[in-house]
Amino acid sequence: MKKLIAIFFTLVIMVSSAHAHNGMEHVMGTVASITDNSITVTTTDGKTQTVTTTADTKYNKIDAVIALKDIKIGDNVVIHATNKDNKLVAATVKVGMGNVPGMKMDGKSSSTSPQPK
Repeated sequence: MKKLIAIFFTLVIMVSSAHAHNGMEHVMGTVASITDNSITVTTTDGKTQTVTTTADTKYNKIDAVIALKDIKIGDNVVIHATNKDNKLVAATVKVGMGNVPGMKMDGKSSSTSPQPK
C-alpha cells in the first residue's frame, strides 16, 4: 500500500510540476465564480484566475461527461487551457479532483505532513 501511495504522489508531482506542456497551461484550485462563458478559480496561494469557456470546452467529473451548469462554486477543478491573446481559454475542465492530504493544488508538497489519526 505504501508503495502504491508513493507511486501516486510521484505521478502527481511530475504531472503537476509542469506548468505548461503541449501549449497548455493548467489552472488548479477551487471554483470561486461561474458565468455563462467563464470560470474563476481561487488557487491555494490566494490568487484568482479567470478562464474563458467556449462551446468547444469539454467538462468531466471523475469519468463522467458533464456540462458547465453542473459545476458549482466550491468544486475543486483542474483546467487545461490555451493562452490566446493573453486570455486563458479552457479546453478541458476536470471537476472533483479533490485535495490530496499534504499536497497543495499548485503541485508542491506542503511543509507539514498530516498526522495519522
